[in-house]
Amino acid sequence: MKAGSVVKISYTGRVKETGEVFDTTDESVARSEGAYNPRVKYGPVGVVVGAGHVIKGLDRALEEMESGEERELEIKPEDGFGERKGDLIQTFSEREFRKQNITPYPGMRITVNNMMGRVLSVNSGRVRVDFNHPLAGKVLVYKLKIEEEVTDDRDKCKVIASFYTGKDHDVEIKDGKVRIKGVPEPLRDRVSEEIKRYVGVKDVEFEDEDKDKTEKK
Repeated sequence: MKAGSVVKISYTGRVKETGEVFDTTDESVARSEGAYNPRVKYGPVGVVVGAGHVIKGLDRALEEMESGEERELEIKPEDGFGERKGDLIQTFSEREFRKQNITPYPGMRITVNNMMGRVLSVNSGRVRVDFNHPLAGKVLVYKLKIEEEVTDDRDKCKVIASFYTGKDHDVEIKDGKVRIKGVPEPLRDRVSEEIKRYVGVKDVEFEDEDKDKTEKK
């Protein structure tokens, strides 16, 4: 697939060391591996090849694959979620958390200065927090398949919008202008930019879900 191609993919990702499934598009795999999340919509997902919608190792593989092809990949940390960094493990005063009515405990997921981390320990009034990605430093094994290439411009727009919102959207294309319904305002600039780049249209308009209001980007 060329960079910029829009495809629908299915995959299952495991940590090589333990075999643990950390992400999958297959509901049956999620259930059998104890990784099922009722809030997740399972099934193939749409991405743009080379746009950073997936980790570097998957993006690189997609550029080498064809529609319908399936591969098993071993991905090193530098092509996955990065190496673990010691400076991302930081220590804070427990008092600062207490002021915000937060009682930290080991394993707790917490946000500090707009960074998501995991509490490692709470001792003597000091809280150690690890801001590394949970999969940083891990070798990953993916089973990856390109289910189909998306070639219709309207469907491409739907894939791009859905990637950022996790929802389906009504899309209309007329006279080279795209109109999309229901994309939240904070995401509109990014969605508009990618639609213009990968679909090749000049104008993108957004319509509120429940309002007769449009915004041009």
